[in-house]
Amino acid sequence: MSLESFMLKDEAKEIEYVASKRFKDENGNVEKWRLRTINADENDALRKQCYKQAQVGKRVKQEFDTVKYLELLAEKCIVYPDLHDVKLQDFYNEMDAIKILKKHLLNPGEYDDLTAEIQRINGYSIEEAAEEAKN
Repeated sequence: MSLESFMLKDEAKEIEYVASKRFKDENGNVEKWRLRTINADENDALRKQCYKQAQVGKRVKQEFDTVKYLELLAEKCIVYPDLHDVKLQDFYNEMDAIKILKKHLLNPGEYDDLTAEIQRINGYSIEEAAEEAKN
C-alpha cells in the first residue's frame, strides 16, 4: 500500500466534440467544439446556485433545480465556441450565454446530446441517472 497512488494533481481535460454537423468552417469541415472538465470546487459552486426554496404546506423545503444546474455546467464547460464572445452575442442579439447556446443548437436533441456529453466527461454516469429517475 502506498499513499502516493492517492496523490493526484487536479487534471482538467479538454476534448473535441461535434455538437452539430450544421456548423462548418470556410473549407466545409465540420466545426468541432471544445469542452473541458471542471473540478469538485467548481462543481460545488455551480450546485450552490441551483437550490431554491419551495413551500410544501407550512414547511419550506430546499429543491435542487437540475435544469439550471445543467445550464450552468454547460456554460462552464464549453470552451469553444466562446458563448461570451461579443460577435456571437451581437449575431444572436442576446447576451445570456445559455440563451445563445439554445439558439445556436436549434435541435433539442443536439442540446440534450451536448449536455449528456458534458456530464459524461465530468464523471457522471448517464445510465445510472436515468435508472434512478425511473425509480
